[in-house]
Amino acid sequence: MKKGLLITIILAASFSLYSQEVDTLAAWTFPTGVDTLDIYPDVFISNNENYYISAEDTVTWPNTTLRDIISTAGATSFAGTATDWDNGSSVKLWSIKIKAPGYQNLKVSSKQFSDVESPGPQDWKLQARLSGEDWVDLENGTVVCGTDWTSGVASNIALPEQFNDPGTTSIFIRWIMTSNISTSGSNVEPAGISKIDDVVVTGEIVSGIGNARQNESFRLYPNPVSNGVLFYTSSVELIQLNIYNNEGQLVLEQEINEVGSIDLSNLTPGVYFAEPVLANGEIGISKKLVIR
Repeated sequence: MKKGLLITIILAASFSLYSQEVDTLAAWTFPTGVDTLDIYPDVFISNNENYYISAEDTVTWPNTTLRDIISTAGATSFAGTATDWDNGSSVKLWSIKIKAPGYQNLKVSSKQFSDVESPGPQDWKLQARLSGEDWVDLENGTVVCGTDWTSGVASNIALPEQFNDPGTTSIFIRWIMTSNISTSGSNVEPAGISKIDDVVVTGEIVSGIGNARQNESFRLYPNPVSNGVLFYTSSVELIQLNIYNNEGQLVLEQEINEVGSIDLSNLTPGVYFAEPVLANGEIGISKKLVIR
């Protein structure tokens, strides 16, 4: 099972689509252990479905070099893992991109880890920027990693006010090295391993934005689905529920309304994503769905 309490918190925010004040805009919890899947968020609003987490070398900024990310053992299951952090102070980093139209008071959380046998970077800081603008340091965004998952924790680090309701402008958040020192006290070697996990970005809906999503409350249950039947309720009119598999393939389109159930017995056990479509054509927050 993936990340117990964290998933409970994330899905609690996401399952009440917009009636809750705080939504999860994107979360990377590396649930599958499959590299090509886990670089994409497993909880997201529709704007962020295809944005991936990256390990970058920005020595020749604005050109960047992307390095391979693999899924290995993480905080409770898997984590994004990369090497080649040597000589990385101020130039090597983890990075994500999101959109947050209609959201304010954005916050980011994460966990970082340095390998014991192949020590990775110790010192990091969180920065953010709007597309086309300069990076800004996030207050309380200094992270000092250890060889555990409790030292390098960033919890609800706030983005400045200029990131509130950015419309269609993209937001970039990065975890950048601030020294070349590893957790062993020596310089980071090319084989040094850094891991990142439980990257979560949340935001509050801007009041008075005139969006029908504000008053939408949508619930799927039970989750996980164990008997092949999924129930749903909604406070606004829905016209369809789309269900995608872990590879992003549409496996089921079902016409729905405000209350009812869906037969999922033809789907194989695994992780899926459920995407509601409102009567006005808007797409709601996609939610992780587990079928046993």
